[in-house]
Parts: sequence; structure tokens; C-alpha cells
Amino acid sequence: MARAAVCAFALSFFLCCQAGAVTLRLCTMESGIRPFITAAGGGIADQLIRHAAQELGISVEFYAAPLTRCREEIRTNIADGFPYAPYTPTLAQFYVYPMHGAAADAARAVNSGRSMVFRRVGSKVEWDGQHFSQLTTPVLVPFGMVMLHDHLKSLEVAIDNSGKTMETNFAKMLAGRADVAVGTEYHGRELLALPQFAGKIEELPLPFTDAPYFLVTSRRFYDANPQLMEKLWDAIGRIRRTPAYQASQRKAFDDMVKP
Repeated sequence: MARAAVCAFALSFFLCCQAGAVTLRLCTMESGIRPFITAAGGGIADQLIRHAAQELGISVEFYAAPLTRCREEIRTNIADGFPYAPYTPTLAQFYVYPMHGAAADAARAVNSGRSMVFRRVGSKVEWDGQHFSQLTTPVLVPFGMVMLHDHLKSLEVAIDNSGKTMETNFAKMLAGRADVAVGTEYHGRELLALPQFAGKIEELPLPFTDAPYFLVTSRRFYDANPQLMEKLWDAIGRIRRTPAYQASQRKAFDDMVKP
């Protein structure tokens, strides 16, 4: 009995030390997606990942780069992962997601986020949740936003993804280069409060997409740490459902819309 206890302790110590030796290097968007991720790793999704990793003794490091560079560095195994990615067949070619059978496991996502359609005031373009009507100009989408781009492509509408940020695309709308843009819900609302856009651009009521977002890893990192990553995704899902985390999330949302 004593020998078994010693062996069990030794095994748990080995696993703990093994986990503690792992560092997860996350390439993150230099522009961020507030309030979820920031260039410095201070968003609420970033904090959730840190909290879950701390439970397992994993060290997390963030560094910022353009979104397309992050994807290339994950594809080539330079970076270990990205903190906030939707599931798409395009990205699943080189990202590893938490899975449940053949589908990405929404119960272990870091967040469920919406994108919205934003329209220049006075435009007649409408969005009914499935189709655009009276659309005569390309739909603006930030460069590198694969899920939004793929969804627009499936609708067979003209797309302009030359703008790197939502702010750039809002300015394009005001310059008359487009009638509508799609982008993340909370960042879009943050922009609508700015003097240069207030009263000139409006948010349409129905979401363009509503999907879970995940901490994803490179294939090399996952293959080297499969059990640890599954535990990390489990911890993320559990912590995300706690009242304390949900309260911190509500506060982050409220802080964004404060004048």
C-alpha cells in the first residue's frame, strides 16, 4: 500500500513538473479584438486562457503581429497558437481545435461572438439575416477575417477586404466607397461612439455571424502535448461557465460602452 502511494505521488509529481516545463507561445493580433483579446494579452479571453493554464502549470506568453503573419507562423510551427479563432474549414487545415466528434466543441470555446452589419446612414441596403438586398457596392470586411470573408463568398456578393481594420472600413463608407461593412459586434459599437462616426453609421439589427471562438494550436504543439491541451481546453470551458468569470465578462462589456 505504501509503495503504491509513493508511486502515485511520484507519477503526479512527474506530470506536474512536465506540465510546468511547457510554455505556450501565442501569436495574437496587433490590433486586438476588444474586449476579448489585446496586443498585450490583456483581454478577457486572454485572461481566461491564463487562468486555465495556471491551474495546469503551463506558462503562457503572448506576442503581437499582423493577423496573417500569426496564421503563417502557426502553420509553419513558429508560434504555438492563437487565442481567439472561429472554426472554418480553411483554418482547420493548420489550426488544431478542441473537438467533439467531427465538430469543434463549443463547450470548450473561449467565447461565443457575433459579427454585425454596419450601414452608412441613408443607404437603402438591408440585411435579413440571410441575404442582402439593394446592394450595389462591395461589402467591406477587414483583411484576414477568414470566417467573415468565407461567409460573404458563400452569399456570392462582391467583397472588398483591402482595409486592415474596421475603422478603415468605416472611413471608406463615409467616403462613399461602400454602403455596408461587416465586423465584430463590440468593436463596431465602440467605433459608432466616436465623433467621426456617430450618427453617420448605424448597426443593423440581425447578426451576420454568431459563432464560438477557440484557443487554437499548431499541429506540432498539439502533437507534442495532446493530453495537456485537452485538459487546458476542459479548464477553459469550466472556468468560462463560472459566475465569477461571467461577471468579469459583463463588466468588460459595460466598460466598453461607457462614455
